Amino acid sequence: MKISLLKTLTLSAFLLGSTALVGWSGEKLTIGEVTALVAEASTADDASENSVDGASGDTAFPFISAIKPLATVGEIDATTGMALTGYPDGNAAWLADNDTVRLAYQSESYATMSHQTYAQKLLSGATFTGSHVHTIDFDRAGLADFLGTDAPASSIVKASGHLYNRVFNVFGEEVMPKADGGKWGNQTLPDGTLVDFAPAMQLTEADFFVNSFCGAYYEKANKYGAGVGLADDVWLMAEEWNIEEMFQTKDANDKVLETLVDTKDTMGLASLVVDIANQTAYTVPALGQTGYEKLLPINPGHPDYVVIVLAGYNFDIEPAPLKIYVGRKGLDAAGNPVAADASERDQFLARNGLLHGKIYGLALANETFATLGIDKIDTAEKMMDAYLTNADAPATFPAVFAPTAYQWGGFDKPVAVKDTEMLRWQMAEEQPAGHAFFVGDSKTEHPAVDPDITKHRYIQNMTNKGGLMGFDFGDLGAVFTAANGALPATLPVTATRIVAAVDGALTLEVGDKGVKHGGAGTHATWEDGAAKTEAPDGLMWVKAADADVLLVDEDSGNEFGERKFALVLDPATLALKEAGKGYFLAMAGGKENPRAANKVAAYPGTFSKGTSAEFSGSWNMTALLAKKADGSFYTAEELAGPGEAAVNASLPINEQKLIGVVQHKGESGGAVAEVKADQGGQVFMFSLNLPM
Repeated sequence: MKISLLKTLTLSAFLLGSTALVGWSGEKLTIGEVTALVAEASTADDASENSVDGASGDTAFPFISAIKPLATVGEIDATTGMALTGYPDGNAAWLADNDTVRLAYQSESYATMSHQTYAQKLLSGATFTGSHVHTIDFDRAGLADFLGTDAPASSIVKASGHLYNRVFNVFGEEVMPKADGGKWGNQTLPDGTLVDFAPAMQLTEADFFVNSFCGAYYEKANKYGAGVGLADDVWLMAEEWNIEEMFQTKDANDKVLETLVDTKDTMGLASLVVDIANQTAYTVPALGQTGYEKLLPINPGHPDYVVIVLAGYNFDIEPAPLKIYVGRKGLDAAGNPVAADASERDQFLARNGLLHGKIYGLALANETFATLGIDKIDTAEKMMDAYLTNADAPATFPAVFAPTAYQWGGFDKPVAVKDTEMLRWQMAEEQPAGHAFFVGDSKTEHPAVDPDITKHRYIQNMTNKGGLMGFDFGDLGAVFTAANGALPATLPVTATRIVAAVDGALTLEVGDKGVKHGGAGTHATWEDGAAKTEAPDGLMWVKAADADVLLVDEDSGNEFGERKFALVLDPATLALKEAGKGYFLAMAGGKENPRAANKVAAYPGTFSKGTSAEFSGSWNMTALLAKKADGSFYTAEELAGPGEAAVNASLPINEQKLIGVVQHKGESGGAVAEVKADQGGQVFMFSLNLPM
């Protein structure tokens, strides 16, 4: 069946709306007690699916063999009373110890642009509202059996908490309480001046706020072999959106009267890395200050370098190219070996290649543009979008990633976001020799890395127009060897258009499910019935013994329910194994949803309004729960470095155990509002049932 979705939500549509206390019973459930799913297999067309508060809708998922909730926004810790906040977005899992699986997710939250979450108090005494990064510890044995039992997740929850308790800002300083002179970059000028938000937007819950960490990502140490990749277990995250509206005063008709500060004059948005072992989050200005959807490390193929995909928004300045960061390990910002007596901050950042590096943008040789159907090279136009939407353009082409002249100079040389690389991609003097930056819309959401540690490649969701692009660096290690310790002038790459942004590019098998709320005989489509991706957002690459599978989530504002689906890849070519074909997994939300019409929710009493939902990322935790021939689990030592990926790749796709998240603003009332959890959603565990 053909499936399509609506246009991407505007930021204002995504953020506005109230969370009324509709039908709240006063009962607060503990983590894992909610057993109903937000996700649905099809429209709720039976009374048992659409009229019982606290019950699931249609759960006859065609290509999912088992699925159960692990945690739901608004649930509270049974011991501490601390609530899980939302939306859930970037998520991962790892071993806290040999008996405990730690699940982490970040809550995509926007403070007074949405609803302030309760304050997180750091060890310094500083407080933050906005996004939280929650951890939930599960009994490993119980989690391994979870999908095969009727027990709620609460029966295997051990504890919950936050991933970090210290934060360092863009100036390299530990953030202190505002009353003690503390600063946070999104409202600070380079000279350290703190700029208050407009009166109507000022915070009441905390000193500062972190603005939506979105597709946050966990990266383990030495993931690609001894000494290759990052040196520590880390959590990467970045503030997402330009927040100029928080500095604007408006009249009763929402007309802007005054903008108190141009946000391009501030330090911009923080890119952060959490030292998980020490529960400390460091702002990393070398990664940029312009706001990202996701920071994703890929295999550098060399022990002295790191490569991180920088997917996201360029502070709303368009057009801009796709970007990566290349960093050199062991060096300070000036390119000298980091001193033995350097601070703990600099030692950590240096050994992970996060002090000395440059941001590189995708560029094409000038003669390549014409082969892609682009007759005029114009960096003021969205040339990448023109390529994505040209059905006749070739599927593969050569390219390079090249830097601008800008390079971060160190914590003692702070610059406003406008003085970084942000505005340079369109400048004539910044174009690489014989090349031009291949610029397009900056709304690119999740990338996904190839789990095969012999490869140096990733796939990028092209969210604005739709479609997916793959990027293969070939023998990347050889490029770094030739650079001889310097940052390379360019990184050659082969680009592949896996799914074009055109009607007919993708048809999903739905197994007679995925029926939209708008009428019988139609399947999860928008009214135009186009067969393509629409606003792809979440993305995860699963490598199994019998298949390479992409798990794709969309974020389009579909009135009839958002989709989660699977695409099977040919790992040799990065093309779809079956041209133009994928498998529908689940849908959620939609303002026309019959469950919304009847004001029912997965967490009883939390219905707030009929609106769209969004799946937003997956994680593979197969190796954490797999057992060896003797019935024992793999130890943390056996799963270290590339060990986890090897175990995952040894098992069939339908034996993989996965987690996912769904954001559901429509279930943000009742207990969710009462505990200041902002917007509703759920974390769930599932296994696939693909026709392999």
